[in-house]
Amino acid sequence: MCVDPIDRPSLGILSLGTASDFAGTLCIPDNLSAAIKLIKSTNPLPVDVIEIRGDGFARYYANIAAGGNCVRASEAITEEIKASWGPFAYIRGALNILPDMTTYRVSLRCDEEEFSDVQSWAVLVANGKTNAGRIEVAPKASPFDGLMDVVIIRDGTIADMVQIVANNLLGNFLESEQVIFRQVRFLELHSEPRMRFTRDGEIVDDEPIYFTVVPGAIRMHVGDESRA
Repeated sequence: MCVDPIDRPSLGILSLGTASDFAGTLCIPDNLSAAIKLIKSTNPLPVDVIEIRGDGFARYYANIAAGGNCVRASEAITEEIKASWGPFAYIRGALNILPDMTTYRVSLRCDEEEFSDVQSWAVLVANGKTNAGRIEVAPKASPFDGLMDVVIIRDGTIADMVQIVANNLLGNFLESEQVIFRQVRFLELHSEPRMRFTRDGEIVDDEPIYFTVVPGAIRMHVGDESRA
């Protein structure tokens, strides 16, 4: 039997990880004393999560699922790179695969809208704003709006990838011609070759097919800016 979110324990985050991306979206201080004070002094708010399903499996995540070449970049990160690069380790891993990007042919249904045979480098399904060390990949995402942000990065040349990165730094990443952006409640995805995903940093070896928003699934203590 499902437990109503209001009856579940509330959750507070302490930023102890390498990047703590979701904590950043929720405006939780990196300083542990300040984070503990926030937990003690605030009332929790209902926060969305995303359910990810495939044949024979179902999982949940809070921040971002990143598929395609994003997984290859994650696999290229060694413990030595993590120790040396810290939150920028993902960028270092991406450099390793940049000369040999895989192209995926994806078909998607975003709520009632369909896309067929899109040549893609990566697909991001976001509840939070940042990934891989506070890199803002879904600037309009909110874990309070009952929607997930779908970012499809088309394939192209190395120059196209450089332009995408430049647009990201300039704050107009979603306006790039290489990017398809939608805010939806449901996503169905099929890919050739099979597209694997990382789910909040953990690699999912099964093939995800369905993504669904679970609105207000858990009550969390969040920072004042996030509340606004």
